[in-house]
Amino acid sequence: MLTKGYEKTSPEEFKARLDSLQDSPKFKKIALEELKKIENKNVDFQLFVDERNVENYVFIYACDYYQLDEHRAATVVEALSRQLKDEALSQDVRYKRIHGRFFFTPTSKIVKLKYLKGYKMEKKYQAEYIVASRSGGIGLLISNLENVDFENSIKRLASK
Repeated sequence: MLTKGYEKTSPEEFKARLDSLQDSPKFKKIALEELKKIENKNVDFQLFVDERNVENYVFIYACDYYQLDEHRAATVVEALSRQLKDEALSQDVRYKRIHGRFFFTPTSKIVKLKYLKGYKMEKKYQAEYIVASRSGGIGLLISNLENVDFENSIKRLASK
């Protein structure tokens, strides 16, 4: 499903690899906060990390099923955007929404919010997806230093 070069890892291994980072203390702290937020949801989740750079990672987690139509999807995008903007303020980072949208496949409805977080000269691209299908809901948080987009992979997965 994911882009080549990402491997499944444990939260403990993720923390250990983050601890080895010398640069980016702000984004290291944010990554740990994101892990804690997922763990606190008390849901099943998986974590995938770029083999070459631990700052590129993906959380995939179970979430509530949303009955999405166009109006509800737009509402979810706006609510998520407000939540992330507030979160960025508390983290003392800049937040810039790149785009929020939704799209449907034959078997799923998908909400996507892509944004940029910045601190001093550092920046990090992030995207949040909510995938609603007959089998339930899945959430994804994708974080990377490059503007890598997993949308096509997610569409393929959601069409199965």
